[in-house]
Amino acid sequence: MDFSLIGSKREHAGIYWCLYEVSWSREASEKSDPVELVLTDRSFPPPGISLHPDQRVEMRTNITIRCWSLNYRAAFLLHKDGSSDPIQPQEFSGVGTASFTLFGVTPADSGTYRCSYRPRGYPFVSSPLGDSVMLEVTPTVAPPGGSEHPICMTPLPWMGGCVSASSLHGGCEWQ
Repeated sequence: MDFSLIGSKREHAGIYWCLYEVSWSREASEKSDPVELVLTDRSFPPPGISLHPDQRVEMRTNITIRCWSLNYRAAFLLHKDGSSDPIQPQEFSGVGTASFTLFGVTPADSGTYRCSYRPRGYPFVSSPLGDSVMLEVTPTVAPPGGSEHPICMTPLPWMGGCVSASSLHGGCEWQ
């Protein structure tokens, strides 16, 4: 069965779940998993966003994304484009800012990030998403003066172990 809410009103926002009752029995089903209906209220200004240390970083760098708004009593949420749920929420702030840290980033962390906030007293009302920042995580560059030859471990079962060699190119991969 489908249910419709006509118009977008703050009182429609909240947590919903379903259950059913069979007509010949007085027993009801268990509640379904809850669904949170959050209303985006465009009367709240979108938050600002910044990224530190830079938008292009090497792997294993710690990144801080800072969000801010004029609403000093808000809970901030960090969103990554392509993901339906916020990737990190932050508790209510009394200062109008929130910092989100991504530790030891990998290429999977590359993408576009945005912030939103939920004003205190309106747990199911959200600001619109703010401007975006783009994070690009690049593979770590080999240090200068590194080996120009492949490094590999070639199994030598007749010797009971392995030998590391730059002259044995069969089956080696560049490191």
